[in-house]
Amino acid sequence: MAGAYVNNIYSLGRAQIIRFRKPGGVDVWLVASPEHGVWVSDRVSERAETSPFTSKLRSHFERARFVDASQPDLDRIFVLTLMQRDSPKRLIVEMMPPGNVLVADEGGLIELAEAEVRTAGRRVVKGSTYSIPAPKRSSPATVTAADVSKAIAGEKTAGRAIGRRVALPGKYVREVLGRLSVREDEPASALLGREEDVARVMVDLVDEARSNPSPCLAETPAGAEIFAVRPTSAEVTERAESLSALCDRLLLGRAVQGVSAPPDKDEVARKELEVSISRLRETQKSLTEEAERIREMADQAGAAASIESALELLKSSGVEPRGVPRSRAAVASVIYDAAKARKLTAQQAGQAADRLERKLPKAKERKARPTKEIRKRKGEWYEKFRWFVTTGGRLAIGGRDAQSNTILVRRHLDANDVVYHADLFGSPFFILKGGKEQTEEEVKEVAQATASFSSAWKTGLGVADAYWVKPDQIGTSAPSGEYLAKGSFLVKGKRNHVSRNIVEIAVGVEAGGRIFSGPEKAVASRSVGYVVLRPHREKGSDTAKKVRKDLQGLAGERDDWAVSLEDVMRSLPAGGGKVVRKKSVAPD
Repeated sequence: MAGAYVNNIYSLGRAQIIRFRKPGGVDVWLVASPEHGVWVSDRVSERAETSPFTSKLRSHFERARFVDASQPDLDRIFVLTLMQRDSPKRLIVEMMPPGNVLVADEGGLIELAEAEVRTAGRRVVKGSTYSIPAPKRSSPATVTAADVSKAIAGEKTAGRAIGRRVALPGKYVREVLGRLSVREDEPASALLGREEDVARVMVDLVDEARSNPSPCLAETPAGAEIFAVRPTSAEVTERAESLSALCDRLLLGRAVQGVSAPPDKDEVARKELEVSISRLRETQKSLTEEAERIREMADQAGAAASIESALELLKSSGVEPRGVPRSRAAVASVIYDAAKARKLTAQQAGQAADRLERKLPKAKERKARPTKEIRKRKGEWYEKFRWFVTTGGRLAIGGRDAQSNTILVRRHLDANDVVYHADLFGSPFFILKGGKEQTEEEVKEVAQATASFSSAWKTGLGVADAYWVKPDQIGTSAPSGEYLAKGSFLVKGKRNHVSRNIVEIAVGVEAGGRIFSGPEKAVASRSVGYVVLRPHREKGSDTAKKVRKDLQGLAGERDDWAVSLEDVMRSLPAGGGKVVRKKSVAPD
């Protein structure tokens, strides 16, 4: 990796695929996965996928040169040091669940994090100083007899004494105990008096992995696992020259799994040819540019003031002659020949790319997955508003915004109705159709819905007041000299207050697939399943996705409908919410 620089970065799920370019145009691919590990890959190919996080990584490490790689205390953290414009930066891959990828500058200041962490014990956010999590277990490279003694005293079994107190994966815990002829399930006291031996076996295991590795795959109780040393406690099934080769063999498939559907054979062949063509074109371009650069140096050598100056140019060009040229003209000739050779190789690369392009199979038209037909339901007129049906069987409809408030009051308010409004700024108008005969239960239901769909939700209030009035108390125009904002109306006379309405909403799905929301009791009476939400600080879109998933699970799969995310979003108040209850309603 000496002299290699970052040429590009791609995505493979959460893994970052870094393409390093070495002197001479050789590519080295590094897989950096917070779920599976970090290794140099011979199998990964150029990928077109790029996540937003990967795009940011590119900007941080554009043409950065490789300096060093380390694994502090042999823990589950990998640190890649790169030089970016004479300033060192670190790419940090944390492999402890759930995993993270970070960028920090020379002083440890975090410039980018895949996932920010804000907990009582740790803070990983942009602008804060990165610190490696305090080790909770001893390092196997420096473990002492005293450490082993504490482990024995603190755990019941030998397996737990090593596994919980020393930073070793389970496979190496079994290997350490195997070399000591002790089973994992034996009492920790089986190690008493052997503390020095236990510590020595662990230190020797690390030294063996560093100085005399024997990379292999072995069958363990957990399945096939990669070992850096040949285990005595497991059956070796495959050997390799490097750990990276085994990571490619075992872990690359896991990283790829679930990222995308496997293409057919023609598609694989086409992709492989496209990668080969791309690399040939890059080689052609690189060699052509190199030939031009060397040709210019040949011109300079021919016009140099002395043979010494010409020989210095020869050295700078990177051309290695068979003998030492005796004149400036001879130096220029040697450099010209090298330029011609590179130009010829560039032409050959271009011709090879042309031949492969003629072989390139046409991309097959992908067949769409068969999907069940969803019959479109004709909506009722009131579904453009917020709506629900009370337990008394009356329709309650509310405005979504200033415009729908205006339409609702001007077009749909009848003499037999009543009008509700929250006792605060930023509230919809709700109309209870036929509300002149409303019951006490219906008053509570509509008042709660009005309060819940008001600004009380977005501000996170637990309760809010509302009131109701008769239609003739609603004025559609302002007094002379005054102004009414769009969606606002003048309320005259006595207001019938309904105090301390809980800010809470239920979202339910009817048997026919229609989504609606309102007070829990009203929604429960007409739903096959529903969830109850209260205000919470999260994105409304995230809340909608959770509600949709819950409703689909509560209602079950249907032949003629599916829970629509768009319908769920339309049924929610403005702002995020937290599901506090959910219920599947048995049919009558």
